[in-house]
Amino acid sequence: MQRTAPILGISLMIASMAINSSKDGIAKLLASNHSPLTILFIQFIATSLILAPVVIQKNGARYLVPDRLLPQALRSLFVALGVGLFYWAINFINIADATAMLFVAPLIVTALSPSILGEPIGHRRTIAVIIGFLGVLVILRPTMDGDRTGYFIALSAGIFIAAYYIANRKLASEAPIIASTFYTSILGALILSPLLPLFWTTPDINDSWILLSFVVLATLGQIFMIGAFSFAAANIIAPFVYTQIIWATIIGYLLFNTSPDIWGWVGIAIVVTAGVYIAIREISIKKK
Repeated sequence: MQRTAPILGISLMIASMAINSSKDGIAKLLASNHSPLTILFIQFIATSLILAPVVIQKNGARYLVPDRLLPQALRSLFVALGVGLFYWAINFINIADATAMLFVAPLIVTALSPSILGEPIGHRRTIAVIIGFLGVLVILRPTMDGDRTGYFIALSAGIFIAAYYIANRKLASEAPIIASTFYTSILGALILSPLLPLFWTTPDINDSWILLSFVVLATLGQIFMIGAFSFAAANIIAPFVYTQIIWATIIGYLLFNTSPDIWGWVGIAIVVTAGVYIAIREISIKKK
């Protein structure tokens, strides 16, 4: 049963976004010597090993194996593609811009809700989606900052993350949150395993402390996010996901001395405003 402590839930979500942005910064540091899929595989394995005993303790060993393997595997494939492409994108562009492109995911989910989820969206959220996509176009404008390839890779990542969100809604009643997170990680690792000979780069001993920091932050980010959903309803904490752009900007500036230019900020502001409006609108509708 979910405990009601919305302030704590919101605080944990904000902390999770800060931790995840720090993890992304470390992923960018690792990207010079390791392929994006190597970094992702390490993340999946570490998260699986840490969550497995938690699932057993909280839900029982039977939840280590999903009831429906194929849909769960498909969800893991979506997140593997989304996060893997994101780690690839930050090789080309700054973390804040890449993060902003991920925010296209809630817009896509909202746009596809009537046809895929059977959820009507109304004209106000339709307008918000259109405005959000205009913000994406502002971010994608021709620019001399970074490699434009990175923006399109990040946009592709956002599309797959949207597919992951839709799969989450479809599978919401299948298992507890912690078990679902475990399924995503362990199945993601299994999906990547056959590709190991193609992308694996053996970590250097000099990178051990960076990899350890990455694993710790990746795991803490998951734990804090799960905790957030344990203390507050999803529709309450959803708008605070957008604080990640603040943390991504801070991390990008501290580690790489980079940040979006003025038009990048305009596009980010448009996308975030549209996303927050959609989240708040969904809250008000569910209260009626």
